[in-house]
Amino acid sequence: MSFEMLPGLHDIVHRWVVKKDTSLMPQRLTEEDINALAKASIETLKQRALGDLTLEWGSLQELTSSWIVQRERGQIPFSLTTEEFRSFIKLALEGFLTPVRIPLESQDISETILETRPEAEALDVDAFRFAREHLARCL
Repeated sequence: MSFEMLPGLHDIVHRWVVKKDTSLMPQRLTEEDINALAKASIETLKQRALGDLTLEWGSLQELTSSWIVQRERGQIPFSLTTEEFRSFIKLALEGFLTPVRIPLESQDISETILETRPEAEALDVDAFRFAREHLARCL
């Protein structure tokens, strides 16, 4: 996948070996697993902000409740703890608070729009501007 849903998450979990169920063999997290973890982290952040949690860690806890994780070779496997959930939520918050710049060549912007914007603004567009503004209003 060319775009990371939650930048930095892959760097944390790409070496983890996970046993997701007692009937399955342990395996490294796939890109699909990492994307599901990123989505659950963002959903949990939303649930915590709105007070819609049924479990303490919402979607993250639902997704990973049966996981046994080994971070590195030779380390004792464990279930995910509050510390890991907090680090995932922190990444989601940092993603909303950090402006993400989209290169101009990857955008589909017509020439008429470019003519109406100042040149500096046309070169970089903040992808999360509205999300950060909304989050600031809610908090």
